[in-house]
Amino acid sequence: MVSRENAVILLFATVGLVLAYGGRVVTNVDDSILIGMLICIGVVAPQLLNNYLDTKDPN
Repeated sequence: MVSRENAVILLFATVGLVLAYGGRVVTNVDDSILIGMLICIGVVAPQLLNNYLDTKDPN
């Protein structure tokens, strides 16, 4: 069984990769912006969400 933390991380990493690749293919955005977006969406956001959910769920 996949834990909630792993599911959140997998979801955000997938969304981040799709947005970064889509931004690379569709737009002329600089690569550093796409990498920053990937890090924010794929790394920082799931950590913040998991920390928030951990404070709400005492188990």
